[in-house]
Amino acid sequence: MASGGPLRGTATADRPAEETVLRVDGLSKTYRSRRGDRTANAGIDLEVRAGEILALLGPNGAGKTTLLRQIAGQLLPSAGRITIGGIDIVRHPIPAKEILSVIPQECEPKANLTVEEHVRYFALLKGADPAGIRPYVDALLTRTGLAAERNRLVRELSGGLRRRVLIAVALAAPNLRLLLLDEPTTGVDPEARRAVWQLVDALRAERIAVLLTTHYIEEAEYLADRVAVIDHGRIVAEGSVDAIRQRLDHAGRLEVRGLDHLTPAGRALLDELERRYPVGFRAGNTERLRVADPFSPAASADLARLAALGIVASLGPVSLEDAYLALVGNGRSEEGG
Repeated sequence: MASGGPLRGTATADRPAEETVLRVDGLSKTYRSRRGDRTANAGIDLEVRAGEILALLGPNGAGKTTLLRQIAGQLLPSAGRITIGGIDIVRHPIPAKEILSVIPQECEPKANLTVEEHVRYFALLKGADPAGIRPYVDALLTRTGLAAERNRLVRELSGGLRRRVLIAVALAAPNLRLLLLDEPTTGVDPEARRAVWQLVDALRAERIAVLLTTHYIEEAEYLADRVAVIDHGRIVAEGSVDAIRQRLDHAGRLEVRGLDHLTPAGRALLDELERRYPVGFRAGNTERLRVADPFSPAASADLARLAALGIVASLGPVSLEDAYLALVGNGRSEEGG
C-alpha cells in the first residue's frame, strides 16, 4: 500500500467521510463451563465504513472467527453491541441480516447443482425479484467471471471457481451493505487467489463494506484500507498498513538465509552483526535482524560484507509481517477461532 496519499475510504477535501456500516462497541464473548470460563473476545471496538475493506489478522485461536460469528448473528455476545447499517443485530436480527452476507471458511456450494441453478436458488432465497431473476443472475455470473461456467455442475469446478460461486451467492442479496469473509482464499492456488482479490477489491466502487479474516499477510497488504490485529481476544493494533508498520522502533530489516550452511567466517560475521542488530525473527534457516535505517551506509556495507562471503541476504524496510510478528509474538491460544 502506497504511503503519502489519502487512505482509501477516508475523508478528503473533495470526498466526504463514508457512512459507517458496521459498528462494534465493547464486544465480549465468554464461554462458561464447569472447568472454568474462557474469554474468546474481550472489549472489542471497531467499525467499517461504506466502500472500505478491513482485514482482521491474528494467530489461530485469537478470536477472529468468534468475532465474525457474533457480527453475523450466529452467536450471542456476552456484552457489547453490534449494529449493521444502524440496526442492532441482536435486537433486530432479521432486518440486519437482509443487508449482510457471510462466507464462512469451511463452506462449499451445492455440488449437484449447476452454477446458474446454485446462484439463482440463493438469489431468490435472499429476496431477489422472481420476475427479473434471469437478467439478475446473468449480471451476477458476468460480474464474478462465471458466465462461461453457468451450465457446469459445481462438483466439476476447481477450488478457485467454487470460491467464485460462493462470492456470487453472497453478492446476490439485493440490499447488501456488509460482506463478511472468513479466510476467503484458504486452499486455493495463487492464480485463483488473485482472482478472488480482484472481485473483493471491486466492491469498493459499490460502497459495500467488507470485513475479512486472513492468515495471508500479502492478502491484507493488497486488499485492506485498514488492518486490525487481534490476539488473545483483544484488538492490539488497528490502522493503515503504514500505521501498523510505524509502531515498530526500527525502520528496516536485514534478512539472512541459509543459516545451516554458514562457513566459520560467515558465522563469525553473523555473530558480529547480531551484537549490533537485535534479532527480530528466526525460523528454520532464516533470521531477520532489526535495522534502525535500512538506507544507511553502514547497513549497506554490512549487506556487502555478507554477499562477499556468499551469504544470501537482503536489506529493506520493515513489512507488515514484521510488525505483526512483533505484536503477537509466539503467543497462541489453544482453542479455535
